Amino acid sequence: MKSLISLAFLMSVLGGHAAPAPASQELSLKNYREWMQHIRPSGDELKWREIAWRNKLMPAVEEAKKLDRPILLWAMNGNPCGET
Repeated sequence: MKSLISLAFLMSVLGGHAAPAPASQELSLKNYREWMQHIRPSGDELKWREIAWRNKLMPAVEEAKKLDRPILLWAMNGNPCGET
């Protein structure tokens, strides 16, 4: 139950930065720009791009040791869409 409440709180906090949805739910030439603003990610949603990601483990390990920082190792097996 706590995790559900935490998730609801997180979604309410993060969801507040999006542009409001256009009044009409159907896309038309008149509301095209409104929909584009609503769909495009905000600056807060693109913060992950500012991280200096590494794609090789050992250079990342050496850098992490020098800077005394942890490493996030993302590893997976197969297609991310489950189409293996």
